[in-house]
Amino acid sequence: MDKLIRIAEIDGKSVVSARELYKLLGYDTSNWKKWYVKNITSNDYAIENEDYTELVLSTRTRDFALTIDFSKKLSMLARTEKGDKVRSYFISVEKKLKEVFSLPTTFSEALRQLADTTEEKEKALIQLHEKTKTIEENASKVVFADSVVGSSNSILIRQFAKDLCDDNFKIGQNRVFEWLRENKYLQANNEPYQNYIQMGLFEVITRSIGSGEETFTSRTTKVTGKGAVYFAKKIKS
Repeated sequence: MDKLIRIAEIDGKSVVSARELYKLLGYDTSNWKKWYVKNITSNDYAIENEDYTELVLSTRTRDFALTIDFSKKLSMLARTEKGDKVRSYFISVEKKLKEVFSLPTTFSEALRQLADTTEEKEKALIQLHEKTKTIEENASKVVFADSVVGSSNSILIRQFAKDLCDDNFKIGQNRVFEWLRENKYLQANNEPYQNYIQMGLFEVITRSIGSGEETFTSRTTKVTGKGAVYFAKKIKS
């Protein structure tokens, strides 16, 4: 399989550079910003930190780490011979990755895989039982606030948006990001202002990707337990 584009790894996911994909698809370099705004940052069907993660390069240059699946979708939108070729390449990469990571190579690995699967199912059942019990015990309270008060675990804004939703209130990740930017909690690049980090409403996770001259830094904004309660009251009021 000929290599068309560099493939890196973030948190166990295979990713590619959006800028490299853009060039590979043969697009005009002068339209790069317009393209990534339309297809990545303002795409209602693209989920930040799931389909893509912004890479911090400089104040004047932006790039994004795209998952293989999302890259395949963007290649399909190109509707060109190059786009079809790149899409076929990503399909072959996905197939190869599945073969490498899903099949045990020894009998002991097969037993471990079976044990892990069984353990995951048991944990999921226990967690489901505990969550159901908590909901029943706190039915007369504000469930969202009770579930995060005192929690030291921060969550992605995608998960925060999901937690906000109930039978009477619906909101998506992109709308939450928009609200946080409009109300000056987040900057244009979706990073929080320093004073709100110091208040304990956000935390920013920094990761390095690659090595040597090809090292990139990704920064992910998360909402703390304190921030989740704070913003839930404001957004729902």
